[in-house]
Amino acid sequence: MHSIQRKLHIGSDGLLKVHLPEARNMDVDVVIVYRTSTIEQVEEAPPAQFYGCIQDETFLRQPQNAQPERESLE
Repeated sequence: MHSIQRKLHIGSDGLLKVHLPEARNMDVDVVIVYRTSTIEQVEEAPPAQFYGCIQDETFLRQPQNAQPERESLE
């Protein structure tokens, strides 16, 4: 038994075309499990919206290490 996972498109005719190059001139049992792909739109919030969002006065940023000097890109 072999399994493959692909992201495919179902055309307006309702047909799903799956190319199986290793399976020729044979009968196969096929099980199809599908779920719709959704592209979630995430609205970007301006960083200023989050300024001051931590109201805990005990929250402190820990000291950061000094970064080494970098070479110029030019």
